[in-house]
Amino acid sequence: MKQTQEGGSGRLQGSLGPLAIVFIVVAAAAPLTIMVSTPTNMANANGAGMSATYFVAPMLLLLFAGGFAAMSRYVPKAGAFYSYVAAALGRSIGVGAGFTAMGGYFIFQSFVYTLMGLTINETLVSFFGENAVTLPWYVWVFLMIALVGWLGYQEVDVNAKVLAIVLLLEVLVIMVINVAVVARGGGPEGISLTGHLAPDVLFSAPIAISLLIGFSVGLGFEATALFRDEARDPERTIPRAIYITLISAAVFYSISTWALAQAWGTRGISELLAQEPDRQFSLFYETADIWVGSVFSQSVQLLAITSMFACVLAYHNIIARYLHSMGHSVLPLQLTYVHADHKSPYIASLVTSVGGVLITLAWLSTGLDPYVFIGWEIAVGTLSVLIVFVLTSLAIFVFFRRHPDLDRRLWVTGIAPILSFAVLAVIMVTAMLNFSSLSGAADARVLNTVLMLIPPALFCLGVVTAQVAKRRDPDRFQGIV
Repeated sequence: MKQTQEGGSGRLQGSLGPLAIVFIVVAAAAPLTIMVSTPTNMANANGAGMSATYFVAPMLLLLFAGGFAAMSRYVPKAGAFYSYVAAALGRSIGVGAGFTAMGGYFIFQSFVYTLMGLTINETLVSFFGENAVTLPWYVWVFLMIALVGWLGYQEVDVNAKVLAIVLLLEVLVIMVINVAVVARGGGPEGISLTGHLAPDVLFSAPIAISLLIGFSVGLGFEATALFRDEARDPERTIPRAIYITLISAAVFYSISTWALAQAWGTRGISELLAQEPDRQFSLFYETADIWVGSVFSQSVQLLAITSMFACVLAYHNIIARYLHSMGHSVLPLQLTYVHADHKSPYIASLVTSVGGVLITLAWLSTGLDPYVFIGWEIAVGTLSVLIVFVLTSLAIFVFFRRHPDLDRRLWVTGIAPILSFAVLAVIMVTAMLNFSSLSGAADARVLNTVLMLIPPALFCLGVVTAQVAKRRDPDRFQGIV
């Protein structure tokens, strides 16, 4: 095994339990950031009905999760999507899926870095005044990339502890708001336990659009399998982490969104967001201010920044582990190096940080409005991940049809994956048909077409990379699965 001054090429090791992995994965969803953006989701979808949608969408993902968890037992690789698609549909297609997933996470990471830099700047201006803030907002982006890169260099246990602390604080402040609203009897319409389920509320927007937005609270659970090599007893830890992540997300976000709606009224909140769209980005902070207090609201603003930080740290770890896993087969071997002391994928982590810097520099050089670019990134990242979910659903079905003796549970290995494939394919097509709404570029047909082609281009790049690797080093290529 080739050695370096820092360590050598090898598999990652660790003793993460299911809760530690859940903290890492759920932090990528950034609960506080989701709640801050929920009024915008309500305005774009079914208003107070988002409470029910936030519950249903993760539950639908359980169709996918069962087969995904079963695959984790029989494909002992830490590549998640990449490894599972390769095991069923072929190594080249698997690498294409891996490139698409990794590209999607890179794009999501860039979007959150940008949003965090803007939020830090805006928070400082609100606290100290515009004249006191002299640094450009993007300086904070590069500082955060450096800090995340340093943490990515450390042991994964350190990352898990940081993410756990931030995540618990986020959940705590959201629960304080929930309790305050309920304890004081709600807003002008009082407390309604079923108002959000009324047909005129629940179906006030096309259900496919609402589900597309609702899936945002469940996506990310698939990253649990990326930490297989660092998990304690992975055959039990990974499936538990998957189910804990999805079920807790469904319950928590559904209750919290319901409480937010009760603060303004089940129907009143939709009317408010329609009449005053500029308040979409501040409504959650307003709710904290009115129902708990101004000091608490300011604390929520600060925690929103730490929420975004936890999110990019989680994405950083996910991307680094994709790079590390693919370094064993199709990407440069140096990506597989593990730090001798920290046991971290330090080269892959460094490449992830450099990638974040390059993406930021590239779009800054265009002079684009950062909020415009954020919209593009959200649209492309969402489509990338959906494409890989659809491919993996098909891969799960094919894998267990080829190996029927591994798991005889027809629902988990046959029916659920096909239903998952159908549901996610519909959501993917919906995303493509409504891509201009996701990207925010409603009148730019050519631009939207170019943006939609990015995920397929990533897939094709992965397939080409796989073919090159197969010719150069067939033995390494066989190591994908």
